[in-house]
Amino acid sequence: MFNLFNRRKTSHRGVETAGSGNARVRSFAAAEQSRILAPWTFDGGFSNGEVAAALSLIRARSRDMAKNSEQYLRWLDAFVANVVGTGFTFKAMPLGMDGVDSIDTEAARFLQYHFWRWSRSAEFVDITGRKTFSRFCRLMAENWARDGEAIAILYRTADNPYGFTLRAVRPDALDETLNNYHTSGNTVIRNGVEVDLATLRPLAYYFRSGKEDPQVTRIGSRTLIRIPAERVVHIFTQHDEAQTRGIPLGHAVLKKLKMLDLYNEAELAAARDEANTVGIFYTDKGEEGEVAKLNEDDETTAILCQRSDVAQKYVLPNTWKYDSKTPQHPNREVSAFKNSMLRDVASGLGVEYACFANDWAGVSFSSVRAGTLAERDHWKILQDDFAEMFLAPVYRAWLNAFLATRLANPYVPSEYERLAEFEFRGRTWAWVDPMKDINSAAIAVEHGWKTDEQVAAEFGTDFDENLAEAKRVKPLKEAAGILTKAQKVEPDNTGKEKDDGQAED
Repeated sequence: MFNLFNRRKTSHRGVETAGSGNARVRSFAAAEQSRILAPWTFDGGFSNGEVAAALSLIRARSRDMAKNSEQYLRWLDAFVANVVGTGFTFKAMPLGMDGVDSIDTEAARFLQYHFWRWSRSAEFVDITGRKTFSRFCRLMAENWARDGEAIAILYRTADNPYGFTLRAVRPDALDETLNNYHTSGNTVIRNGVEVDLATLRPLAYYFRSGKEDPQVTRIGSRTLIRIPAERVVHIFTQHDEAQTRGIPLGHAVLKKLKMLDLYNEAELAAARDEANTVGIFYTDKGEEGEVAKLNEDDETTAILCQRSDVAQKYVLPNTWKYDSKTPQHPNREVSAFKNSMLRDVASGLGVEYACFANDWAGVSFSSVRAGTLAERDHWKILQDDFAEMFLAPVYRAWLNAFLATRLANPYVPSEYERLAEFEFRGRTWAWVDPMKDINSAAIAVEHGWKTDEQVAAEFGTDFDENLAEAKRVKPLKEAAGILTKAQKVEPDNTGKEKDDGQAED
């Protein structure tokens, strides 16, 4: 009897045996080694060794493109505008004194006011006195995108009413070449970051400059500054569990963007050269003497090279000829080629192509909407990362320092855990038809699909603050005779409510 299962047997080593006796080894196509795939070399991923070898060069090239590439600069501007924008909305949510999950509204207002007061003063926020907190955040976001990481040092004993300030540090001050140096049996320095071998938790950072801390550490011939990790806020996108440093976020497109810039330069030079060369005078073989005569004096020599004016006509000497040049640059394929390259770049940067490249040809409302929504999901992830990596540790450090000052009275440091509940909300985006957004939000609230607080957050506001503001301005509007349609509804003589605009029978 024919047995289907005996037709082919597979060994545990992945070798298939068929009835013909031929053996064929199964494997991944991506692991194939052949002449065609010879340029595809082994890569260790985002290992600390590769980061140490390549980070400084990639960072330098990213900074160069930020200066000289229009598309890269546009992406950096969009990154800062969408991740930070005008700043995050802060909401304190301290727990109540009774130990339940209620919000202490009085403490919330107190903390929100003082954090707002601190964040609005450049003298309080920045050790240099130049940046408010929103501007400091924008600088951190730009460093994160351009350099792959952003670093700030916390000062909890600053000379200001809140006892807290920040210092922004260039990422290249952190010595990425200090790699695999064992400080003890349980710790190792990887790319300038000392980590615990058991947990991989950062313990300290080693900076090349001595401006951040008076304590100098010598490792070999290097003079470094060791700053404990609790004083350092380090933002970077981690692609590997052991990775301690970040790579510029646009690293995958830098090569293509640079090649595109060089192509643009070459195409522009060729077009300019052809535009300046509109024609050539020449004679047939044997008549070269006619050209030689033009070198007898300066006046006739100038005829050899002259500019062409509008509607200018030439009367040529006997035996002379004129060969006009038709410019071939820029050729007709330039736009299609550049658009194709920029689509790849936009994909690598995670942005919607039409807006990134300012190319709206052939797009429709639905295609732009789909691309924009996908891009905004990407921005939301980056907003969340920024809030977790930078805003949260900064606020916790600020609160710790603030509770030790007189301004915090009547709250004391022992209440830190109760008071250290908060939320940062990033910027939101309106659609091209805000009326539809408002109506859909109202329907969602009416049917219980969303709450008023969720809708307010989507519009970038706080529902509790909106209620308090509405309560404050209502009597002012009534006194001024400015009422909304809903406020104009008043009862009639039958005891039923009617609108002022309703027609009476």
